[in-house]
Order: sequence, then C-alpha cells, then structure tokens
Amino acid sequence: MMNIRDNLSFGFEQTLTIPTWWTDEGFTATSDTPLKREKMLDLAKAISQELNGSYKESLDIWKHLQYETFDSSGNPSFIVTMDPGSIEVKTEPCLASDIKEMITPLFNASEKSGLVPYRNWWYGIQGGTEGGCHVNMGGLTPETNPLKSNPSLVVKYAAFIHNRPFLHYPFMGIDVGPEGNAMRMDEKEGFDKVQDAFKNYKESMSKDDTYSLFKDTNLINNKSSYPSLFKFKAPLFLIEDRGQEALRAIEDFELIVELRIKIFEILSKNPIEKLKTFNDSLHKEKLTSYALWEDFQIWANENELNPVAYQRFFDRQFPTLWMGENAPKKFGIKEGRRPRIIKDIKKDGDTIISKTIDTSFKRFEFFTYASNNQDVQIKVHVSGIEFESQLIKHKGPLGMAGSGQAFYKYIDLKIDDDNTTLKVELSKGEDTEKCSFDLKNMMWCS
Repeated sequence: MMNIRDNLSFGFEQTLTIPTWWTDEGFTATSDTPLKREKMLDLAKAISQELNGSYKESLDIWKHLQYETFDSSGNPSFIVTMDPGSIEVKTEPCLASDIKEMITPLFNASEKSGLVPYRNWWYGIQGGTEGGCHVNMGGLTPETNPLKSNPSLVVKYAAFIHNRPFLHYPFMGIDVGPEGNAMRMDEKEGFDKVQDAFKNYKESMSKDDTYSLFKDTNLINNKSSYPSLFKFKAPLFLIEDRGQEALRAIEDFELIVELRIKIFEILSKNPIEKLKTFNDSLHKEKLTSYALWEDFQIWANENELNPVAYQRFFDRQFPTLWMGENAPKKFGIKEGRRPRIIKDIKKDGDTIISKTIDTSFKRFEFFTYASNNQDVQIKVHVSGIEFESQLIKHKGPLGMAGSGQAFYKYIDLKIDDDNTTLKVELSKGEDTEKCSFDLKNMMWCS
C-alpha cells in the first residue's frame, strides 16, 4: 500500500485582507476594487522578490485580474487572485515535508505588502477572512496520488469527517450551517441520497465508479460541501476540504497537514464507517467550544496526536470577549457559533458571489472555573433569549483557560435593538460577581 505521508500532496487556498479592511468600501464585499488591485500587485511583486523570480498578469476563470508568480527557475509558485471577501492566494501542491519551505515566502511577502490573514474587529478579536480557504489533497503526479490508487480513502474520509463534528467546526470559517461555504452533508438537501450512496458503495469500486456513484449527491453536485468530492475526477482526483479558515502562521499549516495525514493513516487500516445520524444537539450543545474541545482532546490523545497545539483553532473560532469597562474577573463570555440566518443571496450565474446575514441572531457562551465541590451558578438576564442551556460541566482533561474544573452554559438570542444590555451574575458558593455587557458594541459596560 502506498505510503500516505510520502505521497499525499497538499495545495492551499489562503486568503488575506488589509488590517483596516472597513476603510475600503467593497474590499470584503466585491471582487474588484482599486485598492484590492493595488495590494494584489504589491503581493505579487513581494513574492517574486522572495523567490528571486518573476510574475505575470493574467485572468482567472471568471475573467478577473490575477497574478501568476514563478521562482528563480521559472517554476510556478503562487497565484494571486481576487475574491469577494478578500485577496485569495493559491499555492502549488507539495508534500508534508515541504510545507514550511513552500509557505514561508508567502508569509514574508504578505507582511511586506501590509496584508493579514484575518479581520480585525473593533471589540478586540481577530476574526476569519470569510473568503475561500480550502485544502486540496491528492498527489504530485497521477501515479503517486494515493486517492486515485485507492479511491476507498475518499469515501472513508467523507464518512470519518461527517461522524466527527469536532474535526470540522473548530477549523472552518464563521458561516456555520445550511447555505454556508463548508456544509456537512446533513446540513443541506439530499442527505437521504448520500446515505443511499454510502450503503451501495463497495471498497472494490474503481475511481470512476466511485465518482459516478456520488455524482448526484450533495458531496459533488453542491460544491459547498465539506469535504467536496467535486474534483475527484480526471485529471486531478482531489479531495477539496472547504472547511478551513485562513491560517495565521506557518506552524498552522504544519498542524493542519499533520492532522489530515493522521486521519488518512487511520483510514488506510480500517473499513468504511457507517454514517451517524445526529439529533438537534448538532447545532446546540455539540456546537459549543467546550463540547468540541472535549471530543477533540479525547480523539487526539487516543490517536497519539497532541491536542494542546490545536487549541489555537478553538480559541479563534470561539473568541473570548474582553474589551470595555468593568470586565469580569471570575467568569467570561465567548462569541459562540450557530447556524447563520441568511436574508439574501446574490449570484453570478450559478455562482454565489455574496450573502447578506442577519447579524441580530447571536450565540454566547458563559464560562467559569471552580473546584468540583463548589456550587456554581451563572444567571443571564437579557431580552430576546430564544434558548438557554443548563450549566454544563466540561469533561475534557483541559479546559482551554484558567485552572480548575470548567463550567459553561450558552444562550441563543435575537438582539432586541431597544434593550441591548446583557447582565450576568456568577455565584460560587458565597462568592458572587455581577457584570453587564453591551450587545450593540460587543463590550463590557458600566
């Protein structure tokens, strides 16, 4: 059997924006703006300098401006394109051992060009760019592509990811749920067809028969799936992992690659899994940071993968809100995730170019740390609550912050514009703390 680590290739679609993205109208809403063109050229020039190479102007498949860059030997390196949400950079595929060497020039060049892989927000967090941030996995050549030689790995991978939301939600962008950019197969129409295809799949099937079996399912006919099998056909035979937010550092790339190699090494030794059916908790408790972290820690430790290094992805996806006046000292609030409410979708033909999101629908997680024998209560008072969970005891070995046992609860709400003050009261036995949070500016207040 082909060695996964030495043969599986990784190509990335990394997105970048300007630190003050809100100052350029359209930079994160439309593909083509004067400033975006200027920064794309700056980036292409900086990449060429890093590689002692060159660049040239061309057009992408949408007839938009792009820049192709080349190294000192004239080999293709990066393609700098425009995206409705950001500047998108496509890398050439490489093996795990070459990730650092491949991606370092891009980070150096982006720094020189004044570009960053996140969006700064006024309330102190660095959020996702929301552009296309995908990982394409295959082979450097058709002969060394382990997915082409063993197509059962593709089907196994789709089932493996589906059955483990903790390998999906903590790493993706903020557009969770139906109509998102990285939907699970059960978050969109046609899950019954996917289930039928899995039931009819046989591990002896060829690559062409595998694609044919799934081509009418939402793993292929809806490109916004995670994973997408849309490219598992000639000449590429790739899996496109769309559930990956822009990576912030070179080490992030190494961690993401190592995670996927570990998964494929597991899959190469095991049969295809039966698809799990999740209940309503998939978008409730199972979508909270602590529940996902708990499951990820257990799985990683069982498979000899250090979970601590991956905590950064959980912290980014579920950031702690700390800015403002009179911030609490004994508890905290995280910006949670829930399926987005989409008000409008604009298309160019069949391609979605923008979505309008109702930002009044929110989720917040409240957390504290205590000893096991303390009586902990977190009371929340705010207008517009749609759902409030019970207090939950985190069962993972590490609680992500603080010391002691982590306790948490979450609320889903629709913000009432006439009453945007959220009041929280924490009690640990005789010890209490009361604080107020302004939902309008996302900061603590007097």
